[in-house]
Amino acid sequence: MRLRFSNARLVFPPGDPSGSDTPRELLVGEGKILEIAECFGSSRNRDETVDCEGDYLAPGLIDLHCHGALGRDTMEADSRAWETILKFHASRGTTRMLLTTVAAPLSEMLRVLKCAGSYDGTVGALLEGIHLEGPYFSQLQRGAHRSGELREPSEQETLMLLQNSGTLRRMTLAPEVRGSLSLARVLLSRGIVVSAGHSNASPEEAAAGFRAGISTVTHLFNCMSSLLKRPDLPDGGLAEAALNSLGIGCEIIADGHHVDSALLEKVWRKKTWSSVFLVSDATAGAGLPEGSSFRLGGLACRVRQGAATTREGEGRRLAGSTIGMIDAVRHMVEQIGVPLDEAVAMASLVPARILGIAGETGSLAVGKSADLLRFSDDWKIRGVWIRGRKTG
Repeated sequence: MRLRFSNARLVFPPGDPSGSDTPRELLVGEGKILEIAECFGSSRNRDETVDCEGDYLAPGLIDLHCHGALGRDTMEADSRAWETILKFHASRGTTRMLLTTVAAPLSEMLRVLKCAGSYDGTVGALLEGIHLEGPYFSQLQRGAHRSGELREPSEQETLMLLQNSGTLRRMTLAPEVRGSLSLARVLLSRGIVVSAGHSNASPEEAAAGFRAGISTVTHLFNCMSSLLKRPDLPDGGLAEAALNSLGIGCEIIADGHHVDSALLEKVWRKKTWSSVFLVSDATAGAGLPEGSSFRLGGLACRVRQGAATTREGEGRRLAGSTIGMIDAVRHMVEQIGVPLDEAVAMASLVPARILGIAGETGSLAVGKSADLLRFSDDWKIRGVWIRGRKTG
């Protein structure tokens, strides 16, 4: 049975000549987009029809940085916990994602990677693999990662991690940490995306990382050297190096807490949509009520005023977020003034390109996977389809 989406405002990538507010129809079969047209006509009346009633129909969102939801965490390395996380984020518009770790002992990292290798969950967002966030970080920019777990790469750890290179898709490290650039080159040779983050790098150290093949930075302006944090560096730090370097993708947590709106607007205008990608960086606090407690890599955290933070007092730090990807898209549109097609692309096509799956998903095009998100003008999600099958 084919599925016909009618009366939908299709969200195409910026610059696509197909883009307009004219209601269109989209035909899905065998998990793929078969046809896009203004109207298929009555000859298709045997197809099952979804009348979108003028809602937007966009490509499913892709999250390259997510720790958890509803009290469950990636580090549990448990299929039921992961299913809870993936199902929650599918309800917030995500159709594919990387589950993300925290700085941890090698044994815990390997448990996560092996769990991903055997994971066969059938509900929620598709698990594309694992993003290792750490443990090769600067102590000065550790954020909500435990200080005692930070270290330098070792040959033994690298060999053990690479035994699971099929599930390891992305790694964040600090380029100035001894041994990190050698590790980056090895990871890149296996097709693993390497990102710079939790780093106190100078501009020269950042540039060395980019020359080594680091192609993205993790949560821009958060837990990284910049003019805001390194007044001793007149040229800034990793943040400025990323902004001024062609081809470097900038990851953004657009939740209203991690990056000031004025600064976020400057990033968008400087890098343009094609070099900015949105992530949730959601923790186990996502989906929990205000005041709820949860843990992130062994750290006690709490949901406070829509944000996830660590302990009380002067030591309080942001600990990821509580948002879903649709919330990040909405923030970019309503608070920053980004056009809808660009904001959606930052959460779909750009991350798909980074992960190397843009030929399969990330935009509405004939032949691509039918990963679809329907939402209204007031951002209510009316349906999510993954490979043509409705979730939830």
